[in-house]
Amino acid sequence: MNKKFIPLIVVFVLISALLLLFGKQLEAKGFDTDVILIGNVAIFGISILAQWMYAAALTSSKSYGFVRQVYGGFILKFFALLILAMVYFYFAKEINKPAVFSCMVIYLIYNFLGTSQVVRKQAKATHPAPQQPHSHKKKHH
Repeated sequence: MNKKFIPLIVVFVLISALLLLFGKQLEAKGFDTDVILIGNVAIFGISILAQWMYAAALTSSKSYGFVRQVYGGFILKFFALLILAMVYFYFAKEINKPAVFSCMVIYLIYNFLGTSQVVRKQAKATHPAPQQPHSHKKKHH
């Protein structure tokens, strides 16, 4: 398994487990946990695809290739989630606002994880850690 997907997988499992453990309590407070679970699965899948595009951007030797892959990942997430939201709004008998806002928070979490990894790796690639100077002096014992 590729290390770049581990934070996304951990968040996916954590959110899913919390929804399954506290589903009854959330439903009592007005949350539609089915919408949140489906949203979590959709956002996770789209984030994995975007993360793959971000990884390809980091290996690009040209700056326009990097920008194209990063913006491509952003546009993929944006339009896929926009279409999913529109489908939900069209077919839902009643829109569950707490669930929609929960999905927005989940999106922000995945987005933060994905972009922070890209920024961190890009910073390491452009600003490598300074090397420690080697001392050529002999130590006297």
